[in-house]
Amino acid sequence: MDLRRNCLVIDDDKIALKLAASCCHELGLKVYIADTPTEAVDELKRRRYELIVVDHHVHGISGCEILDHLRSHVRGATIVVFTSDTSEATRAMYEARGAMEFLYKPLSKPAMHFKLKMLLDRVA
Repeated sequence: MDLRRNCLVIDDDKIALKLAASCCHELGLKVYIADTPTEAVDELKRRRYELIVVDHHVHGISGCEILDHLRSHVRGATIVVFTSDTSEATRAMYEARGAMEFLYKPLSKPAMHFKLKMLLDRVA
């Protein structure tokens, strides 16, 4: 039986998706990916995730909308948001939905690895 924690990465930018998935995998997580809102919905209904990394915009839909639509499926998950929007309003929208960390674009693998490791250590 695989005891690794499940992680879902939601992003329509293939490079960011691959970077985040690779980083999460290196941290020992079992990684699933979704590059459309429909795939994200399907994945969130399919299994429980301990970590969800969601982009602020996925094919014209905000990460907040995805989280709102599936509120019951993300309970207890640690939520991390990718965004280039550093506004307090955006931060507050996601924090109200349980986001614990923000990864600001452009992303670097060392910075992402460091932030995610710190977060996972904190919630372990």
